[in-house]
Amino acid sequence: MDTASMLWTMARTSYKRWCKRMHLFATTVPMRIYSAVRHSSDPSLFYGSLWTGNFHPALRQLGHEVIESSVDLLPASQFMGASRKLDREETEIRANITQQILDDLRRAHAAAPIDLFLSYFYNSHFDPAGFAEIRRMGIPSVNFYCNSICQFDLVADVAAKADFAWHAEKNAKALYQRVGATPIWVQMGADPEVYRPVTDVSRKADACFVGMRYADRHRWMAALIRAEIPVEIYGPGWGAPVAQQSPPPPQDGEAPKKRHHVKPRQLSSYLTLVTKHMQRYGIVGGLSRIWKQYAQREEDRQVLPLFTPYAKGSIPFDKVCEVFSEHEVILNFSNVWADDQPGSELIPHVRLRDFEAPMCRTCYLTGYTDEITEFYEVGREIDTYSSEAELVEKTRYYLENPEAAERLREAGWQRARRDHTWARRFEELFRKTGLGIS
Repeated sequence: MDTASMLWTMARTSYKRWCKRMHLFATTVPMRIYSAVRHSSDPSLFYGSLWTGNFHPALRQLGHEVIESSVDLLPASQFMGASRKLDREETEIRANITQQILDDLRRAHAAAPIDLFLSYFYNSHFDPAGFAEIRRMGIPSVNFYCNSICQFDLVADVAAKADFAWHAEKNAKALYQRVGATPIWVQMGADPEVYRPVTDVSRKADACFVGMRYADRHRWMAALIRAEIPVEIYGPGWGAPVAQQSPPPPQDGEAPKKRHHVKPRQLSSYLTLVTKHMQRYGIVGGLSRIWKQYAQREEDRQVLPLFTPYAKGSIPFDKVCEVFSEHEVILNFSNVWADDQPGSELIPHVRLRDFEAPMCRTCYLTGYTDEITEFYEVGREIDTYSSEAELVEKTRYYLENPEAAERLREAGWQRARRDHTWARRFEELFRKTGLGIS
């Protein structure tokens, strides 16, 4: 072997060793994974089967064994949306659930070693100190959360104590670092066995949105209707007759039920809200926030009659793919309230829908974010908009140019199936954490 060949061989060997340390060439091994991601044993409550349906098939596809927790999180899910210190009763409920989970985990670990504890806990579900006990068993932990942008305070305590805090929003990293967590950014995905094209339906020459009325969605939809773009709207809150309403399909995360809440349009509720905002923002800031919240709700209320002729009501989950396949253009609105309350800053972010809809082979048009460009080639695989005028223009373009819509539909579908499955996401998670790497 000449000198050049020897140097090349040495360099290649060194590079492979470095890559193995970085888990780029390392091989994965099957793991026994204890899963506690179901917020209710009853699938009709808190979307009880949403995350098991997303996670478990992908993990099994990758060769891992999933041991699902037998502990029902429902009692704690009842107050998982409370952004305050737990009261005595709630603390006792959480302590009982924590002990049940630890006991259940010990039994599973005694039967055969558990390699990973995977959870989707809010602060209400699990005492953060419990992660130290899991660590003493020699089991690494990952806690998933997908509402970090607008509801980080609901998970901050548990995120800080888990070994890894898996967050779906790229820009949430600093929030986790601030509380001492170890953040791992891995975006969400979709299951191609669940989200798939439906071919035995006729496609209408219109646009469609599936989702609840929330944040500034009414403004985007009003712009389309006023521009005489043909649309159909599925989901709660758009003014459809009650008889048309069905349980809505799940979205990114639950809208957590708050055990202590204020009732709208009652004097006591407004006084409670004023007090809360003034304590948080001061007198001037609190009053300003109340005014913004009131103005937002009034605007939302006044425009509601505009949507009624186009509102079709909610649809059951098993009809989502069919509805996606029936319309030329599928719309998405990406903004959320910064603190999940009207009047705060609107923040765009990537959602589950950004993978589910293209997986169904749709001509998909969503709000622009820098992050979405990391997952799709905009203009070729999906398309985006940044203003009401651009939304109207692009929706009209794809409705009037079905060949262009078909090209987008096919390219987006191929990309989603190749790169955006939950199996791909778990491969990325394990690569970044080093879990299951031989």
